[in-house]
Amino acid sequence: MKKRFGVYALAAAAGCAVIFSGCAGCGANGKTNEAAFSSNWYADTSFPYIQPTFDSSVGGREEITYKVALNTETAGNSVYSVEYGAGTYSTLFYATKFDNSLICEEFRSGYPENLTVYYYKTELRFDSVTFKMKSGGDPAVFGEQSIVTECYFTDVSDHLRPLYATIDTDNYAPADFQPNSLENSYNHVSQKVTTFYNFAGSVAKTVIEDRLDSADSAEKNVEGLDKTNNSLIDVCGLNIALRAMQLGSNLAQTISVYSPSGRMQDFTFTGSTLALSDEERTAAESVLESAKLYVSGEGKTLSTVCVSAMLNEDMRGASQRYWFTAIDSFKNNRGRATMVKMTAPAPFSLGTFEYKLDEVISTLYND
Repeated sequence: MKKRFGVYALAAAAGCAVIFSGCAGCGANGKTNEAAFSSNWYADTSFPYIQPTFDSSVGGREEITYKVALNTETAGNSVYSVEYGAGTYSTLFYATKFDNSLICEEFRSGYPENLTVYYYKTELRFDSVTFKMKSGGDPAVFGEQSIVTECYFTDVSDHLRPLYATIDTDNYAPADFQPNSLENSYNHVSQKVTTFYNFAGSVAKTVIEDRLDSADSAEKNVEGLDKTNNSLIDVCGLNIALRAMQLGSNLAQTISVYSPSGRMQDFTFTGSTLALSDEERTAAESVLESAKLYVSGEGKTLSTVCVSAMLNEDMRGASQRYWFTAIDSFKNNRGRATMVKMTAPAPFSLGTFEYKLDEVISTLYND
C-alpha cells in the first residue's frame, strides 16, 4: 500500500490593490514577483523588523486555538466515509534567537551568529478517526491523530525566508478514492520530516524518518530554490505568509511553496469579500473582543477578508480558504489580521475540514 504524507491542509494560512514589491520589473531579491509582505500581526503594519514585544525571552507569544471538524455534507465519495472525533488546531507564534545547531552541518557555517527570527508551531489533533465502507461491515476505529509542525523564518524585510522546518505526523490518513476493501481505505503514517535550508535560501535538504518502516526513511537535497521569481515559503510557515500579504479583495499573489515531498510548487492566492455566516462572525467577535483585538459597538460588525489558495497546475483540485480580520487602519491595526476561519478539502472527496476560532491567548497586544 502506498503511503501518502498525511498533511490535510497546505500547512496546516494569510488592503492594497497592488501586491508586487517596489518596482514594476524587479523585487528586492531580483525576483519579478516578490510578495510585498507586511507585519500584519503588529499595530503598525509597516514595521518590517521584529518588535521586542515578540521576543519569547521577555514573554512575548501569541497562542491561538481553533475547533476543527470534518463537514461531510460536502462529501462525494460513494465507496467509503471518514468521521473524526473532536478536533483542535493550535498555533504558537513568537520571535527568538536562532539556534544554529538546528541546521545540518553542511549548511551551518553559512549562518550568522545571534540571528533573531520568527518561530511558528501548529498542532492539529483529533480524538479519533473512523473509516466505514458504504457497502456495510464493521468500521475501523483509531485513537488520537496528530500532525505537529514547527518552522523558523526571517522577518518581512527578508521576505519570511525559511530556515528550518519539521512536520511530525502520527495518523491514519485516507489512502484511495475507490478502495476495494476497508483495509485499503487508509494508511498509517508515522514519520518526522525535517527540512534544512542553506542561509542563502537556494538549497533545501529534507530528511524523512519513518517510524514504521526504516526502508521508507530517506534524505535528499533540492537545489535551485532561488531560481523562482516568486517569494519562497516553507509549507509549515504558510499561515504566516498569507497573514503578511496585502489582504484585500484585490489580492492576486503567487508564491512558491516548498513541501516535504521535495517539490517547489506555485500557488496563487486571491482575495474576495466572501463573508462569514452571521453565527461564525458573532462567535469570532466574542473571541477577539476577549483578547482586545476587537471593540464591539452599536451597528458595528467584524470585517474580514477571504483568501483562496489554488495550485498553479492542470490538476488543481478544490481550493483552500482562509478568513482574516480586515486591516481597517495600517497604523492602528487592532485585529492584527488574525485568522478566524480556514477550510481545507479532505482528500478523495471525503468532505471539508473547517477550522473555527475558539480562543486567543496573547501577551503581544497590550495597549
